[in-house]
Amino acid sequence: MNSLRIVKYTLVMLVLNTVLSTFITLIIGSDNLASLSFGKYFTYQLLPSYLLNAGIYTVLAKRNVVKAWNYALSVYLLSFIVGTVIVSILLQTLFIPPLWFVEVPLSIAFAIVGTVIGIKLGTQDSKEVEGP
Repeated sequence: MNSLRIVKYTLVMLVLNTVLSTFITLIIGSDNLASLSFGKYFTYQLLPSYLLNAGIYTVLAKRNVVKAWNYALSVYLLSFIVGTVIVSILLQTLFIPPLWFVEVPLSIAFAIVGTVIGIKLGTQDSKEVEGP
């Protein structure tokens, strides 16, 4: 596996999620985010991030169908660890999201969905190149 590819996709994921989260916070307002119901929190904060991540996993898997699961797992673990470390440093305490029992399974599910879609797209592309 290519370690540089893992780092590249992890950094892209972290940067794009930071930009997306900042944009959503600017639009909705940080005070409003804190008072949202779970349904609205999921819709405004979690779902856009998970969809973005699924898209990144799709691109990653499509570009390397053979090792897609290895890359997806590596990117997931590295982004989880780096994200946790960065947030914990910023907050100066170990941060575990209060809804981790919802967020972690959902993030895993979206990573799996994105990887499966990427594998299917990559497999289709290779069949089209080969011809009948």
